[in-house]
Amino acid sequence: MLIGSLPAWRGVSAAAAAAIQAAKAISDTTIQVAEAATLAAAGTPGAPAALAAEQTVKSTAASTMGSMISGGAGGADIHLCATPLPIPPHGPGVVVNGSQTVLINKLAACRAGDTIVEAVGPPNAIVMGLPTVIIGG
Repeated sequence: MLIGSLPAWRGVSAAAAAAIQAAKAISDTTIQVAEAATLAAAGTPGAPAALAAEQTVKSTAASTMGSMISGGAGGADIHLCATPLPIPPHGPGVVVNGSQTVLINKLAACRAGDTIVEAVGPPNAIVMGLPTVIIGG
């Protein structure tokens, strides 16, 4: 579907959004623990090993969460963020808070400002929409 000659974004269902956000919270905590270990090891002989472990945790999280997001999207549009973390990139993401009352092909219609949860990294948001189209309010 096109809105203003641009493809319309469709978000995941509320149930899929809850599952993705719960898994993302666990993944983020694991990454934060690895980053804290690297920081604590700074200036010690264990620093290189801690940094390598941190990068492994981030790569594993990106792969695991990326698979979950891609597999759990259920037809929703998948955003591919190319922002490096520096390694790995943030990965695929989906909109988790699209309109619950306006549906496009049985999926939540998305608007400017809706939240995108990506495999790794902080949440993102849709920054552009068609100003003459108002969805759900």
